[in-house]
Amino acid sequence: MFVPARSPISSRAGSKDDRPQRRMPIRLGTALVAVLGMLLGPLAVAASAATTPHVTTVVMGSYVSVTPFRITDTRAGSGEPNAGKAISVNSTLDVQVTKVGTAPVPAGTAAVVLNVTAVEPSASGFLTVFPEGITTPSVSNLNFSPGETVANLVTVPLSSSGMVSIYNHAGITNVVVDVEGYYTSTPLGSNSGLFNSLSPVRALGTLDSGSAIGPNTSQAVTVTGSATGVLANATAVVVAATAAHGTKTSFLTVYPAGVSMPNASNVNFAVNQVVANRVTVGVGSYGRIEIYNHTGTVNVDLDVDGYYTGSGGTGSAFVPMTPTRLTDTRVPTNGTPIAANTSEEFGLSTSASAIPSSADAVATNITVVPSDATGYLTVYPTSDATVPVASDVNWPASNSRAVPNFTVADTAGTGSVGVYNSHGGTINLLIDAFGYFERQLPTSTTVSQSATSVTYGHESATVFSAGVTARYGEVVPNDEATTVQIGAVSCKAVLKDGKGTCAIANTALPAGSYAVSAIYGGDANLSGSSVSSDSKLTVYKDATRVTISESATSVIYGHESASVFSVTGTTHYGEAVPDGETLRVQVGSVACSAVLKDDKGTCTMASTTLPVGTYPLSVIYDGDANLNGSSASSVSKLTVDKDATSTTVSESPTSVTYGHESAAVFSVVVTTHYGEAVSNGETATVQVGSATCKVVLESTKGTCTISDTALATGSYSVSAAYVGDTNLGGSSGSSVSKLTV
Repeated sequence: MFVPARSPISSRAGSKDDRPQRRMPIRLGTALVAVLGMLLGPLAVAASAATTPHVTTVVMGSYVSVTPFRITDTRAGSGEPNAGKAISVNSTLDVQVTKVGTAPVPAGTAAVVLNVTAVEPSASGFLTVFPEGITTPSVSNLNFSPGETVANLVTVPLSSSGMVSIYNHAGITNVVVDVEGYYTSTPLGSNSGLFNSLSPVRALGTLDSGSAIGPNTSQAVTVTGSATGVLANATAVVVAATAAHGTKTSFLTVYPAGVSMPNASNVNFAVNQVVANRVTVGVGSYGRIEIYNHTGTVNVDLDVDGYYTGSGGTGSAFVPMTPTRLTDTRVPTNGTPIAANTSEEFGLSTSASAIPSSADAVATNITVVPSDATGYLTVYPTSDATVPVASDVNWPASNSRAVPNFTVADTAGTGSVGVYNSHGGTINLLIDAFGYFERQLPTSTTVSQSATSVTYGHESATVFSAGVTARYGEVVPNDEATTVQIGAVSCKAVLKDGKGTCAIANTALPAGSYAVSAIYGGDANLSGSSVSSDSKLTVYKDATRVTISESATSVIYGHESASVFSVTGTTHYGEAVPDGETLRVQVGSVACSAVLKDDKGTCTMASTTLPVGTYPLSVIYDGDANLNGSSASSVSKLTVDKDATSTTVSESPTSVTYGHESAAVFSVVVTTHYGEAVSNGETATVQVGSATCKVVLESTKGTCTISDTALATGSYSVSAAYVGDTNLGGSSGSSVSKLTV
């Protein structure tokens, strides 16, 4: 139990989706409520029993308003369908709704809005209106006492044949049924006919002051514009029409302005009786509706508390359901009796009701089983901090029959409502549901993959299967798409019959482990949904294979310009390693890098890079984010042989006089086999007889001297010798002339 503070103005500022303010019913004055005491008769209300709720026609539809027309009048001689077929006790009358009347309701319609009137019943009882062909549900739409004429607004799904059934609990009663409009089986593409609730605005108020409506007279009332908040192109409005101070037993007919007054009625009242009923009526010319009074004079209040959009509008579509009893505090089911000046919270979104918590509002029939005290009842969202000064159901003192009223219960997306009992005694409450309004039908998404692990570059692609269904198993329209997300990569699965596939190439994702999810963005009629797969997708690195070959297996140091090494890099299944990747060729302690293109590459080493020797050849690929590294060795080795050299020597002069000249100068040149110079700093030895001198080479050349006193007189052969080094072979040479001392 909760008792929020009461305030004359609701503090609620609006819902999370910025829709117009919700409907708030208007409270009748206490004096006017007291007049209702003339309603007499023993209590009769449908007993509660287990009801299995379900959507009769699995739809989410838009409202289409019609000029009210009559489809049944059981009074003898009425000239209407079912004339002379008054409903006897515990009996049912089947009524054809589609394809009859002045503005036929089309076949395939999901639900219909009716004004149902019980005319002069013989006993206290109730009527239940439900889709033809199903078991009579334990709900009630209209409660009556003997001899009175009473009406109530009814929203009910249609059977597949377009019919409804009307069950009479007790006695014999005539019934009159007028069509106010209908709900399509799918939302209109123009987005018209979507419901928006409003805080109530009084469009006409003559109960406390103002002129009464005279006999056989219609009064025009403007219902669109800034004063009411109803858009100019609205197709219909929901209003609370209250009649009081009638001077004769009469009825009111509410209809669109600009059309002929239809053969229909909405509010029936006796002399000085206060009677309220909700009306859904099309908006006529100049944004007006008409209120017709049949006879006598009567004061009327008209409060606008919701509307249906015109083309291009936004709002909530209607989902019909089998009439279902949600609450009966007499049992108690889903609640307890409400004490005076107390609020109780009632959950409308339950597992039994199948009404989602996301519903914006629920089409309900609220029935009060009152105590002996005058009172009123207010239904409001539990998100409101205060109880609004308003009412949904009113009853007088000493009222002995249950009092119903059709109410679009605004849940504000909470799945529950608060119900406030004004004052007097404790009351029992019955809540019956006939459908709900929701902006988008919730969906669920599934996703699976063809594999949970792949090798990068191996499989052609990973295939993902996505499916989207709406709450009741309907499939999403063909050609809508679901996005499958794997890491930073996604693909679009275009749906057909609610299913679709898409593929992601095995090279689109780097090696790693990835969560798999699917996202459906929704559309005008279906909400978005997403799901994460229980399995992840693991992308493993691919194995690689490298090879190496050389242009020659042996080289002479300094001879060839370079050694060329050819490498290849492929993956395990033969695909090329990506262009630009680098392989390292290792020869001894020396390496060169081969950049791949089309899985091949080369690198070179100068012939002077490696000392003389024999070297194994290998190639190494370090791998990357997606490929494992690998290495290979050549079956052959690279041998570097020493280069041959040649040495020449000459002297100047060729003859000397002992002790005369200062010295003899010897010039030596050492070259390699192919003419390259020996490294600077290398030495050669000049031999003249027993005397020698050392030549330090610079640019292959060098000189040394031998003193003229170092040799005895005589004639001497001149020779030079180069012993070689690590990479060059030794050589020697003799001068063509001799040195004479």
